[in-house]
Amino acid sequence: MDMTGWLDYFIIGLQTQMVEIKERGEQVIRRDVLVQKHSLNERQAKALDLLMKKGAIHISEVEEIYSGVTRRTLQRDLNNLIELHLVRLKGSARQSNYEWAV
Repeated sequence: MDMTGWLDYFIIGLQTQMVEIKERGEQVIRRDVLVQKHSLNERQAKALDLLMKKGAIHISEVEEIYSGVTRRTLQRDLNNLIELHLVRLKGSARQSNYEWAV
């Protein structure tokens, strides 16, 4: 019984998973370093994590995570990330998105 095809399939899948795990681990470490370096709060850390995963987010996505927090508070958190040059604001008014800048 030749299992070469199955082994090739298994090894390629394992390799793909290992690359994804490595990338996610590096991302978590990078985020944790930035959180400590800039003394970010929990909301800012979560927004940073979301930005690192997606590249860009809208304020409504952050509002979904923190439903009990006002939009103004979340905007202040994100504006602080802009001041630290970790995030860029693209667009204006309701069309604006926050983009990962690092």
